[in-house]
Amino acid sequence: MQLLVQSTGWWQWSTTLATDIQRVVWESINSMITGFFGRLPFLLAGLIVLTLFWLLSKLVRKIFMSTTQRTKLDVRLRLLISRVLVGFVVSLGVLIALTVIIPSFNFASLIAGLGFSSFVVGFATKDILNNFLSGVLILWQRPFHIGDYLFVGSNQGKVEYIGVRATSLRKDDGELVLIPNGDMYSNPLTIRGAGAKRRMNLKFCVGYHEPLEKTKRLTRESLDLTAGIVTDPPPKVVVTDMLAEGVSITVNFWINTNEAKPLEVFDRAAVGIIKTLNDAGVEVFPTGAAGANQDDGVATPEHPDELKKKKNEFS
Repeated sequence: MQLLVQSTGWWQWSTTLATDIQRVVWESINSMITGFFGRLPFLLAGLIVLTLFWLLSKLVRKIFMSTTQRTKLDVRLRLLISRVLVGFVVSLGVLIALTVIIPSFNFASLIAGLGFSSFVVGFATKDILNNFLSGVLILWQRPFHIGDYLFVGSNQGKVEYIGVRATSLRKDDGELVLIPNGDMYSNPLTIRGAGAKRRMNLKFCVGYHEPLEKTKRLTRESLDLTAGIVTDPPPKVVVTDMLAEGVSITVNFWINTNEAKPLEVFDRAAVGIIKTLNDAGVEVFPTGAAGANQDDGVATPEHPDELKKKKNEFS
């Protein structure tokens, strides 16, 4: 009998608990539905605001691209600025839509809350931001262009691509090196413009007994016949030093980097000068080929046989 009474109590308690749970669930669902339909006008208003700002961002982008089409701004920089404008307008629309949907939303509180987080994120991504801002400045100022030849620290090569984060250089051996724009903007650059004329120097020595005017004339004639050397500015052949081993002659000539490769032109010029002078009986040798013996401050050349041997090796 006692067990029957106890079982009946447990059954009543379970029934009451199930009824309470059902009531709470239905009240919660009813509250959610009522709240949703109560906030529905605010949601629709926020969606309309966001749509308007999205359309406004497209209009701003179109106006910016059309007004800057005839300017000298780089295409990539124009695209970047247009995307930044679109992102700014859309972000502003999101914030305004949130204030419409949630009237208690406080923009000032959001900015204050994001202050420390922005500092942490900015410190962690300072290198990325540095390269990004440097890339923007490079695209804005355009100190160099595609096809220019750059010397950056220990790297050198022809510019193949200028990006927002890095610049691509094609080295002489064919390898492609990516240099962060932060390094490009903060380090000294030597820029050799694409298609620009480049001056090349060639030095050699002749003995003191050689006719200098004849040597200079034959050298200029050889340069005139060398393919790849431009005539404007004209080549120059001048005596630049008087050394212990002989007279130093410097040859300056110009090439067009769009039409000829520097090393190939230098090779043709050197071979042509040596052949022309040797055929005329003028012996040439490189500067510094013969050392000088010091005796009471007076420099004397090496033994003639040794000097002649080094001349023949160079020829």
